[in-house]
Amino acid sequence: MNFQTPLSALFPGTSGRLLTALVGHHIAQADRPLSLDELSKSAAVTSTQLEAALFRLGLLGLIAPRGKGEAVHLLASHIAWGALRQMVDLRDAVIDMVRREAQTRLRPAPNYLALTGAVIEGTATHPADVWELIVVPPPTAQADWHNDVAALTSHLSRALGNVVVYRIAQEIDEADARGGTHAVRVFLP
Repeated sequence: MNFQTPLSALFPGTSGRLLTALVGHHIAQADRPLSLDELSKSAAVTSTQLEAALFRLGLLGLIAPRGKGEAVHLLASHIAWGALRQMVDLRDAVIDMVRREAQTRLRPAPNYLALTGAVIEGTATHPADVWELIVVPPPTAQADWHNDVAALTSHLSRALGNVVVYRIAQEIDEADARGGTHAVRVFLP
């Protein structure tokens, strides 16, 4: 799953692209009517596909009743918009989840933990794209401490729906070099 565009990952095709565009509009200007041309461009969906998908959203109460070809008016107070807005960019939620899981599962805490790879960068294009933990163990780590890191990556793979791998570095400079410029540091106390 690409956590930069989770709606498109969860709802492939027209539905995901349309929901992503509508949630973006809800965040920016929920009260402004949205023309079909504008929606078609932002969702990369043809007008024929758009009408069928909008009809379904109308049945759910997410948009106001409308005639074919008319502008879309979001029903901004619908309960589903809040949940959809939270899902529009899960990257921060994923980083927070990794931080919590690492704090719980890695004792003593690592000196350094970072996330890198196409998934966390938001550039994943294939389900097989992985993300990687780069870890520097603390000086007080036991010889089998890496087993806890392996268990953490296994747990994250199941919880996030992506293959998670890890690399151990001996120093923070080495970890930074391995992670590159796109690595996201997960700071632990």
